[in-house]
Amino acid sequence: MQARIDCFYCYFKQIANCMDIAGIEEDRQYQIFFDLMDDIKKMDRYRTPAENTTEMLMKLYRKIDNNDPFKESKEKSNTLALELYPALKDHLQKSTDKLYDALKISVAGNIIDLGIQKDYDLDASLQYSLKEGFSKNDYPRFVEKLAASDSVIIIGDNAGEIVFDRLLVEELIRLGKKITYLVKDSPVLNDATMDDARQAGMDKIATVTTTGSHYLGAPLTKISDEVSKLLEKSSLVISKGQANFETLEHEELAKDRIFFLLKIKCACIGQAAGANLGDIVFFTR
Repeated sequence: MQARIDCFYCYFKQIANCMDIAGIEEDRQYQIFFDLMDDIKKMDRYRTPAENTTEMLMKLYRKIDNNDPFKESKEKSNTLALELYPALKDHLQKSTDKLYDALKISVAGNIIDLGIQKDYDLDASLQYSLKEGFSKNDYPRFVEKLAASDSVIIIGDNAGEIVFDRLLVEELIRLGKKITYLVKDSPVLNDATMDDARQAGMDKIATVTTTGSHYLGAPLTKISDEVSKLLEKSSLVISKGQANFETLEHEELAKDRIFFLLKIKCACIGQAAGANLGDIVFFTR
């Protein structure tokens, strides 16, 4: 997915949120904004928003001398999600379609996007996901593909959300599947890293590996060769969140193998996905 004119708003919003969370004094924020404007003007509009955002953030991190400004926020998100975990586990035990509900719980955590919004309501997101379900839904196709697959790759997204993904992973394991869960190699925004996987307990139930990259999403030219080959060989992949969608939806390897699981938090993403703002979707190309 190529960047669009509306992406510029998000670039600025993410800079502002990051500096606010990092506690940067307001006068210094103005100067950093002015400095980064020259870089934003040079961004390649034909690349994905995720790639442009990543490179802008890395410049910002250097300017504020902080390579993980969201560290404390990520830990809090994981802690909050872990507090909800027992009740959600109990809900799944009573479900008549555990896998389907596990997917809906997993996508509920996608609301934790601190780059765009500093506040979120996890409980409301869970209630919406479980009640409303997917507006675009390829679940029957997924079940068909799953029956023919021994393993599943899940491309993770945010901290906190990874706890909800754990419930999905546990259900897939119950169905006899081997799971590889991908996290970022180093911090960017509030994306999950190996530290978050350990806090969420994901490392105890799945093979957790990094993308070999700090880039948002999973751009094939930026992730490690090992992970790129892993995606190419896999028969079934679940891609969480908007950045993964941005970087993979146009790739040939995505067709009928990568299932995108996300909440639509951007009109441009909605247009590309064929859904409305606020929808949750689960579909493949």
